[in-house]
Amino acid sequence: MDERGGPPACAKPLRRRQARLRPFAAAGLRRLGQVAVLLLVAFVAAAALLALGFGGEAVWRRLAALSPGLVVGLLGLSLVNYAARGWRWLVFSRRLGLAVPAARGVLYFVAGFAFTATPGKVGEGLRLWLIERSYGYGYARLAPLFVGDRLSDLHGIVLLCLAGAAGLPSAAGPAAVVAGAVLLLTAGLVHPRPLRRLVGAVHAVAGGRASRLFARLRMALQRCRRLFAADVYPVALLLSVVGWSAEAAAFYWLLDALGAPVPPLQAAFVFGFSIAVGALTLLPGGLGGTEATMLGLLLALGVDSETALVATAVIRVTTLWFGVGLGFAALPFALRHARRDNLAAAWR
Repeated sequence: MDERGGPPACAKPLRRRQARLRPFAAAGLRRLGQVAVLLLVAFVAAAALLALGFGGEAVWRRLAALSPGLVVGLLGLSLVNYAARGWRWLVFSRRLGLAVPAARGVLYFVAGFAFTATPGKVGEGLRLWLIERSYGYGYARLAPLFVGDRLSDLHGIVLLCLAGAAGLPSAAGPAAVVAGAVLLLTAGLVHPRPLRRLVGAVHAVAGGRASRLFARLRMALQRCRRLFAADVYPVALLLSVVGWSAEAAAFYWLLDALGAPVPPLQAAFVFGFSIAVGALTLLPGGLGGTEATMLGLLLALGVDSETALVATAVIRVTTLWFGVGLGFAALPFALRHARRDNLAAAWR
């Protein structure tokens, strides 16, 4: 209480900071965690039903034949992917002038994987929220980090598709369509002037309301351009290609272990194209779209249905769901650091 009987002067900034914590309050995180668990259960149930439809006994035999060493190797290659993408996150952070220590940046990046399989890109939102909460950067400044991360992932995957199409001539058309869609999306951010004019036109149509919001949108678009500079983006793209190639190699290794006659370039195309389709559907974690595309492509290449199902299910468990597990393991530490930083800043 102050001398007038009201709350102390520092209570108002503290309340403002507490209000900023609500988007990822404990109750909300529990609900998101429940959604992730439900989606995992749905994934397992769908795989089990398909296994029964394709011949349950043959599917289980193929699963049982997978060695522990193979599974550990698949997880190791997934870690290569996450490490490369985490490094890229730090490259983009430095380019945007975000003074976030490397260890903390990687921790927040990994924690975001916890909600990869939830709607609305919540995982990416969590990463930005943790940085905002700990270091006070506004979302207009952080938004390009999200955009650069997503687009460079897509670019790495598209290059993987195009390389894989060299070993599968019939895939050149679909690969070109995906590449064209991604290139069109990228062009608007590398040269943001048309998009900025569009934002200005929408602002005018809205009667000049929400000027602050539109100004932040224009600023975010301008900042996105920094990530595509010649001294930054080649490094980011290389890290993307290395990361996604590691998971494509894991997919080929798995198919080879299952006895599927799929050459390395064709395996790379099937993996990359399936991930790209899943991303473009905007479904959480590409769930449904990625699996259906991967299963269909393997069947089209002459892989028997039991092997195709096992390969699809195992690679998704050792990539997507492994990442979700890593995210949940990192999440408590990320939240603890963010709470401590936020409360310390509130009382300064």
